[in-house]
Amino acid sequence: MKQDDLTDQTRKIELALLSVINQQKIDLVYQGQYKLPSNQLVGLEALCRIPPGPWGDVLPDQFIPVAEEIGLITQLERVVFKQIAIDLPQLLKRHPHLRISINLSIRHVTAPDFSSFIEGWLNALSESNIERLDFEITETYFQLISPTVIDSLQTLRKRGVRIVMDDFGSGQSNLSRLHTLPFDVIKLDKQFAQQIDHPIVRAIVKATVALTQEFGIGLIAEGVETTSQALSLQEAGCHLVQGYFFSHPHPIAHWL
Repeated sequence: MKQDDLTDQTRKIELALLSVINQQKIDLVYQGQYKLPSNQLVGLEALCRIPPGPWGDVLPDQFIPVAEEIGLITQLERVVFKQIAIDLPQLLKRHPHLRISINLSIRHVTAPDFSSFIEGWLNALSESNIERLDFEITETYFQLISPTVIDSLQTLRKRGVRIVMDDFGSGQSNLSRLHTLPFDVIKLDKQFAQQIDHPIVRAIVKATVALTQEFGIGLIAEGVETTSQALSLQEAGCHLVQGYFFSHPHPIAHWL
């Protein structure tokens, strides 16, 4: 793609993002998380989609990097939180034992007013709903957070929110720092499910299973796309999974 085409595409994406932020309205879809071997639905991850408009179709892997680059990701995520507050009581009324996952960017978590924003948002929810929430932060970002942000995340954990280290194994993990970071769940990057038949990958998954079991940490494998992958993960001891084999992302109506 030529530079001019890239610039035009970025402008269209920026227009779409500004429309969502100005109107305070975004489409959310939810992808299921399942327990093996029963295939019981145990959680839903909220994923944002930009409604159609003059900018055409804009996919998440297009608009999220642009939102981060031009400094709109925090405002975008706050629109997501506004919609989650509407969807959450409906989802938990229908599925009271589900966990609902929400993604957080490093820009949002490190924003000066993040703590006040998120505390205010949580205060508007019932305690029982707060205890069903998971906040996902990408592993690479975890390595960048300051002691102040760690304290903020610890405060959220005390309120009942679980912190999930997303895309684990996708970046340059500083394993020596792992014990200092505040998280309750590890979410394996999709490459592990999709390469689980390789002996080294299977060994890494088994080692991660052992680590999480020893320290009481949750473990979810994402990106599961085949029966073989699901069975291999189950045999390796990973019993919580997410991916197209079990569920594509669907609007809230699908889950009610």
